[in-house]
Amino acid sequence: MATMFHSREAIQEGDIVIVFMSRDNMTAITVTKGQTFHNKFGKYAHDEMIGIKFGSKMHSPPPQSGYIHLLRPTPELWTLSLPHRTQILYMTDIAYITMRLGVRVSGKVIEAGTGSGSMTHSLSRSVGERGKVHSFEYHKARFVKAGEEFEEHGLKNIELQHRNVCKDGFGDVRDVEAIFLDLPAPWEAIPHTPEVLNPNVITRICCFSPCLEQVLKTVTALREEGFSDISTQEVLTRTYDLMMPPPPGSHHLKSVSSITQRLRTHEKRKEERRVIQMRNAREKVRLAKEAAEAEEVAAAGAAEGMEVDAAETSEKRKQPDSEDTEKEAKKARAEGAEGAAEEAPQDDLEGLYDEPPVAWSSMVLTKPSPEMRGHTSYLTFATFYPASIRAQISAQVQDGTTALPTRAATPAAVAE
Repeated sequence: MATMFHSREAIQEGDIVIVFMSRDNMTAITVTKGQTFHNKFGKYAHDEMIGIKFGSKMHSPPPQSGYIHLLRPTPELWTLSLPHRTQILYMTDIAYITMRLGVRVSGKVIEAGTGSGSMTHSLSRSVGERGKVHSFEYHKARFVKAGEEFEEHGLKNIELQHRNVCKDGFGDVRDVEAIFLDLPAPWEAIPHTPEVLNPNVITRICCFSPCLEQVLKTVTALREEGFSDISTQEVLTRTYDLMMPPPPGSHHLKSVSSITQRLRTHEKRKEERRVIQMRNAREKVRLAKEAAEAEEVAAAGAAEGMEVDAAETSEKRKQPDSEDTEKEAKKARAEGAEGAAEEAPQDDLEGLYDEPPVAWSSMVLTKPSPEMRGHTSYLTFATFYPASIRAQISAQVQDGTTALPTRAATPAAVAE
């Protein structure tokens, strides 16, 4: 069977096609005569897909008015549409890992932890037909399903094994150039890695771990096995969407001066509300204090045989304070008027400076996504030098002339 990663122009029977419905809604189908793909927007016969070009827009027959796009499969699209059996790696991590490991055409790579096969498909394309990807999966059901997918997709450069590399190592695999470990306890598999790496070239390893506690154990194991240049990164992605220009009459089309004045007015009203709230709070405290004093006076008068009109006493106390409250209100209004008078000259700048019109039609507007894809895992990288170089470094360390070229793992962010 031909590989799923091809450059044919038109769709043939048996081809894997990525059905694109939206950026967050894609699925993979195998084109088979007599079958139909259904979704909530319509139905699409496989027979009508045969012969049309990849990338074409296919409409549903009446009465539905939906449509889909038929895309040629790539590792990037497969990652977005594959059936999840485990947590998967996305292209942001995959691209960075492939670059840091130096994966090349005709190279040999080990992947431990096949999972859903997202990383495996990308490695298969990177090494090419003459390269080899040795993938290991310890879970029996996932191993069987991944093997069926690789055979169906025609990925002949993948050698899949059902093996627990943490306990049993990597078997008879030798002379690989890069190792990728996506395991719950990668530090248990690291002692088996030096024997499978090519001893004549600089080789590299990457460990994919969700927790810093796992990273610390991994770094310790890497140092013990003689790895150098150890570092840890976290890769995050933020998506930006293109936006349509605002419609005519929208508040977005107003001048900067008018928007500034609107903000000033809003802030002034907010400050006035704050002053009123503070005054009301002081008034409540005063009334509660007067009520308590009136009760004390009434109690004292009853004890001495005197009749005291508590209500009259309270009313007499309120009158001067009410006058004080009115004075405070007049003072606040006067201060507000003075503030407005001080701001007035700033508004006169509109007559001194004419803002140029905004050419919305020639602008490209973007809006960052309110949510950024969260943390998936930490990527710990290390380098393994050839035996001759390690021997020289070891001799220099023993002589005290140099230090082993390792550095502590430092979490850092690599943003796109």
